[in-house]
Amino acid sequence: MPIIHAITHHIRRTAENDTALSLRQDELTTEGNSEALLGKLKSSFLARISREHGSFTREDETALLPRELEAFLSGERSFTQMSSALMESLGGVADEKKFEIDAHALFFVEKTLDNHMFYLFITRLSESLTISDTLDITPAYAIDTGPALFGIKVDLAEWKERQDYAYLSLLPPRGNPSLAESFYTLTGFTNGIDKQKSTLAFLEGVEAFAKQLPDEKINDYRNRVVEYCMEQEVKDAPVMLQELAKTVEGVNPEEFVRVVAAHTPEAEQELMVDRRSLRHYVKFAGREKDLAISFNSYQLNKRVHYDPDTDTLSVNGLPKALRDQLLRHIKAE
Repeated sequence: MPIIHAITHHIRRTAENDTALSLRQDELTTEGNSEALLGKLKSSFLARISREHGSFTREDETALLPRELEAFLSGERSFTQMSSALMESLGGVADEKKFEIDAHALFFVEKTLDNHMFYLFITRLSESLTISDTLDITPAYAIDTGPALFGIKVDLAEWKERQDYAYLSLLPPRGNPSLAESFYTLTGFTNGIDKQKSTLAFLEGVEAFAKQLPDEKINDYRNRVVEYCMEQEVKDAPVMLQELAKTVEGVNPEEFVRVVAAHTPEAEQELMVDRRSLRHYVKFAGREKDLAISFNSYQLNKRVHYDPDTDTLSVNGLPKALRDQLLRHIKAE
């Protein structure tokens, strides 16, 4: 993993005390532990379905992150200076908004021939117990990559080349509205795209094209579309209609792109997708109190039939395990 810059700082503010910052003065080594940690942080970041995508507001010149990144990329600021300035600003906001925080901020820049990424992750240390070399039970601390994690990813190359592209990925803080508002302001994240709306429009286009296919090919076609989209989503990458068309067997790529793009906002041929909407496209599911139902969408009007007039769902051919349970229950009565 080609990390070229890495550093960590600490911020703490309690109800009784103003913000205290511990700022590291030199960068971390970019191999070994830094690589392992960035890998874990990225995996947790990308696994979270609550990620948002957008861009910097051009009109908003008060946001610190884009200004500091500009200075860093131009050589006016070192990586350490840039990260320290962001921490000092966050500390000032914490005192102004009076929210409590006790967290570490981890800054990384990753660069390859194809990618140039900036990451800022903010998380806390979680406490557990361990057994020491002397066989005593002692406290141990680890970086929490669970729900406490929040942060932002900036695609630096796309930021410079395509100003309107969704080059920002943000995972917002949970359970602290003042911190969340401050993080949005600090990072300058805005122009967030409505992934659910664009994904539903995209799937309407996918269904429109499905009408041109033989019935026996539609299920494989839908599954392949969703499989490709899921692969892109977990990489935090956009779905490219041209690339998608080439991966779906038995379709005319030009016709597929034409039909699907006609349903997407402004006929765009790339989009960030919503994971929930993709799942619902291939599977219907619902839960209410003691009842839970789920089935693949292609079973509708085959094994599964729905009557909207009576709000009744009927199933022909139950799964063997369920059938055996029902038969045992009937015999026991």
